[in-house]
Amino acid sequence: MRLLVPLLACALWFGQAAAQSHGLSVPEDAEPDFWAVRGAPGGSRLNMREEPIEGMIVTGLPPGEVLRNRGCRTVRAERWCRVERLAGAQAGWVAARFLLPAPPAAAPAATEAEPAFDATGKIPCATIPGQTSRDCAFGVLRNGPGAASLRVTGSAGIVRYIYFDDGVPVRSDGEGSFTVERLNDLFLIRIGGERYEVPRAVIEAGTPSPAADPPAAQR
Repeated sequence: MRLLVPLLACALWFGQAAAQSHGLSVPEDAEPDFWAVRGAPGGSRLNMREEPIEGMIVTGLPPGEVLRNRGCRTVRAERWCRVERLAGAQAGWVAARFLLPAPPAAAPAATEAEPAFDATGKIPCATIPGQTSRDCAFGVLRNGPGAASLRVTGSAGIVRYIYFDDGVPVRSDGEGSFTVERLNDLFLIRIGGERYEVPRAVIEAGTPSPAADPPAAQR
């Protein structure tokens, strides 16, 4: 009997994975604790959105990434799941058809592993009020024409995410007022008492980023 229970659990997980691989939905009462990204068409990243279907893109998820399941629901006849990344704790909604159940053993402990950024480098920023601008490390995930997620690491280890849509910065994860001033090809972004100078080239795919490190491998 003791041996039978683990065998049944494994059989259930493999049955769910097989159903997903054939385009079938996992029953709502059989949702796993963790999902694995099966990938979007063409091997591109899977969009994670603030809300199902038409929500703003938060980031792109690479195939194979394991995510924590926060619950699924049906929206306009399509199944969507709220998920949370194990590293960085970003959360959002993804289409369930691009997910596969992942057994608990496949879920690594949360780490600070670096995402597969499209470009990295440094930009001027000041994350402490009254501080003069200094070089701050950035990494950018480009999620489509004009859409990007920018991570900037400033003084005292402060990490700020700035999100772009239609080629312009639209919001951040910081507190305080969010204002944007454009000076030619430079965005001057203020978030409360923080300042960030972001060249337009940082968010545009195919355009070298000023002071950028070598780009990530092409997918």
